[in-house]
This record gives sequence, structure tokens and C-alpha cells, in this order.
Amino acid sequence: MAHVKRVERANGYAYEVHWRDHGQKRQMTCKTEPQAEREAMRIEDMLAAGRSTSALTSKKTVAEVFEACMAAGEGHLKPRTLEGQRSIYKNHLAGAFGRRRITGVRATDVEKWVAGLSKKLGHGSVRNAYVVLNKLCKYAIRHDWLTVNPCTGVVLPQDHNAVEEKRQFLTPAQVEALAVAMAERRAHYALVVRMAAYTGLRSGELAGLRIRDVNLFRNTVEVRRTVRRKKGGGWVAASPKSKRSVREVPLLPRLAAELRVYLDAHPNRTNPDAALWPGSRKKFQSSEIDWNIPFDINNLIKSHFRKTVRAGVGDAGISTATRWHDLRHTYASIMAAAPGITIYEVSNWMGHSDINTTQKTYIHLFRTDYTDKMASVGAFLDGAGQGLARDASVTPIFGAVGERGAQLG
Repeated sequence: MAHVKRVERANGYAYEVHWRDHGQKRQMTCKTEPQAEREAMRIEDMLAAGRSTSALTSKKTVAEVFEACMAAGEGHLKPRTLEGQRSIYKNHLAGAFGRRRITGVRATDVEKWVAGLSKKLGHGSVRNAYVVLNKLCKYAIRHDWLTVNPCTGVVLPQDHNAVEEKRQFLTPAQVEALAVAMAERRAHYALVVRMAAYTGLRSGELAGLRIRDVNLFRNTVEVRRTVRRKKGGGWVAASPKSKRSVREVPLLPRLAAELRVYLDAHPNRTNPDAALWPGSRKKFQSSEIDWNIPFDINNLIKSHFRKTVRAGVGDAGISTATRWHDLRHTYASIMAAAPGITIYEVSNWMGHSDINTTQKTYIHLFRTDYTDKMASVGAFLDGAGQGLARDASVTPIFGAVGERGAQLG
């Protein structure tokens, strides 16, 4: 049994909850008597259910739990993911919860924190911060530092003023117009645009391509890595987004032919580990191609693609709001429009971790024609009806339906 004891303090009274857990004496201190009574009842419920109460006396702070959680994630999470979570914790969690004991965080605290963030951040940023707090609370429960997750049931804000994202799906003619416009900035940018639109590779995957990744014997491009720029400069290569992101993507014949011409003129074509795309370095007021420095896809997007799109691409009808990622959406729409290609194949080629991702995003693009299948079912039913008609004791399938329909009518 748990019991509450009032103890005198220099600035008033505190209330201690005392109990035994498997013969071991335990206690916790509360500021008010009602709080202590609630904790005592919770402890008794836990003991009655045979649950350990050791987490109730944990002295771990939120900061300590977070660090332990991050250390545990170093073995399987990408450095970029860990960096992002550390940034979120530093900016949005450390000040509110860092020094507090993990056992002292209540649902009301989380609700107030979410409400405060909502006044200064978008709903997406609030959700990301909540995810980090929820993750470390789950980690604390798994290690018996916490008994109840204070994040459970907390309602996150909804952005009622948000405008539904409008994905841009370019037509092949628009892709070509964009490629031609980009070629005016750099000749090889046209091929980069066509590769993005006709392979669906993510920007980091496209930037990470090597000579060896283009297989012109099989007309495929192999995705084996992704690259990104580190904070403070420099580039880092990593495995793609998920296991299914490591893949082979078939090349259109026209794209394979253009790649063949491009590789024939590539100064490092005999080195399979050489980068497929050249970098560029600044020279006075302009820049020039340099095959010995990394290709900066971010610079291509910000300094060339966006400016080209916003300036308008002739009369091609390309929206000035078109994003680079819309070329990946374009790939999906083109594959969906082509006859004989299934959403399962598109999911594999796009490197989605789950077929559900493809279905949720692109299923509306796949217009399946069931004419042949329904014709075969009709032929089966016709044959079954004729076979049954030979037996006078059995009414043919469509005869039964027809008579019943007449009776109901």
C-alpha cells in the first residue's frame, strides 16, 4: 500500500509518497497533497497489476534521456537524421524540458508546449518537434525511466489555412522546352533535366552518379548512393534513403543514346569511379566547368533551374511555381500514362520504401482498363450458363437473374 506523508520544508510543506515494491522501499515527493494522493493511487494500481514502479523514482533528466536516445540511434540512423533531431531538440525542447526529470513531464506540460510552439511555428515544424519528444519518451519507457508517455493523446494543431500542395506534372514537350532553356546556361544541364524527368531519381541520387552507374549494355542506371553538402562545407556520400532506394532504373532508348554521346566526350570516361557530372568554380563574375570538383546540384537548382522557371520558358506553359522535385512527379505521371506499366514497377523504379507510398501519391494517375478482364469473365459466365442449361432441373445463371429481375420489377 502507498501512503502520503506531509513533511515540513523551509518554505512550507511537501508531500512524500511511500511504498514498497517487491520488498524495496521507495518514495517520491510532490508539491501538493492532491498530487501526492493521485500518485499514490497510480502506484497502487501499478502494484496491483504486477508492474514495476522503479521508473517513478528515476532521476534521469530529459536532456540525459535525449542523449542516450541519440547514442542508441547512431548505429542505424543516417547522420543527417541525427543532425536534424539534435537541431530540433536544441531549438525547441532543451529550453522547455531539458533540465526537468523525465518523470516530471505531464501531458498538460506537453499540451502547453505545443500551444506555445503553434504561435510561432508552422504546423509542420510543431509536428516535427513533437515527434522528437515522443521518441525520447518512448525510449525512456523502454528503459524503465518512465511509466506513462505524456505525449500520448496530445492533439497537434491543424493548419486550416494551408493550401493543398499542387504537384506539377510536365508534359514531354514541356520537359524538352525546359531542357533546351537550361542548356543555355550549361550544355550538360539539358541532360541533367532529362535524366531527372525520365528516371525519377532524387536530386541527391542524381548528383551522386558515377561513370560505372550508367550501364549502356543493359540500358539502366544504377542507384547506389546519395550525396549532400555538410554544414560548414564539403560533401558526404551516403547510402540512399531506404533499402529499396538501392535499385536499377531502366533508361528510355533516346536517353540512353544521349548518355552514350555524353560519355564519349567525358574526359574521365575510363575511370569508373569518376563523377558523371562536372562541378563548377567561380571565376571573376562567372563560373566555369571543372571536372575535378564535386557537382553541386543545389547550385543548379537555386541559381539556374529556379531562375529559368521563374523567367518563363517561352510559350511552353510551365508554371513559375514548378519545383525541381516536380520532375520526379513528372516521371511518375509519364510512367502511369504509358501502356503496360504497373504501379508496382513504378514503385520499384522510384525507390519507394513501401508500395503504399506510391499508391497514396500517384494511384489517381493509373487508369486501368479492365475491358479484357471483364470480357473473359463474361465468356466464362456465358459458358457456365450454357452448361447449366443442359440440366433441366437447373435454371441458367442469366435466366435466373433475368426472371428474378422481372419479378422484382
